[in-house]
Amino acid sequence: MMNKKSEFHFNKARRVTIEENKKFRQAIYEQFGIKFRERKRIKQDEDDQK
Repeated sequence: MMNKKSEFHFNKARRVTIEENKKFRQAIYEQFGIKFRERKRIKQDEDDQK
């Protein structure tokens, strides 16, 4: 029977910084050769924000 209670403590969670994310991606690339594509936000015109 599986334990239905979550094992992850969400009240202690935090967001990962941009610098940490870059380090994680670099480590994955060095260890496994997996290259992630860059995900960039598309700039919106001021007219589109209305």
